[in-house]
Amino acid sequence: MKKFIILLFALVLAVGLAACGGSQEPEEPQEPPVVEEPSEEPEEPAEEPEEPEEKTAEVVLHFANNEYVETGDEQYDRMLTETQTVSYDDEMSLEEAVVRALIDGPEDDENLSTGFPETVELISVDVMDGTAFVDFAGEGLNGGSMQESYIISQTVESLGELGSVQRVQFLVDSQEGVSLMGHISIEDPIEVTMD
Repeated sequence: MKKFIILLFALVLAVGLAACGGSQEPEEPQEPPVVEEPSEEPEEPAEEPEEPEEKTAEVVLHFANNEYVETGDEQYDRMLTETQTVSYDDEMSLEEAVVRALIDGPEDDENLSTGFPETVELISVDVMDGTAFVDFAGEGLNGGSMQESYIISQTVESLGELGSVQRVQFLVDSQEGVSLMGHISIEDPIEVTMD
């Protein structure tokens, strides 16, 4: 009888538990909420180095008068001027741009020409206390006395038009030299003489 009471008690307990639990499925354990990492802001691209700001200037350039060169007739002016617009920036001074424009030659090539040979190479133009130091590579400096005379005159007079240059010291391979092409002395600075 004891066995029967224990068995009955176990059955009542089992039914009671089943009735209390109902048909609920066991709850799944809750996953911790996903915490979103703050999104990293995209890195700004590295700033590219700024291009030097290009400037322009209208300049007066001195070129050989073709009529004088062809005839040697003193009734013609030895040099004539031409106004050009040149570009320069922080890496190239206005003075250097002027000399490079002289090397490139005139726009009016029917009446004007440059004394600079195609082989000439300009190294730099630096201005200090009114003196422009115009430095050419020695290798490309070849020509006669008239050509040398025009290179010197064109450079001195054209740079003199800027107002920032009172004299020009020519250099060959970054050294003071005796002459550009063997005919005219460049040992001392050449003064600008504006008519």
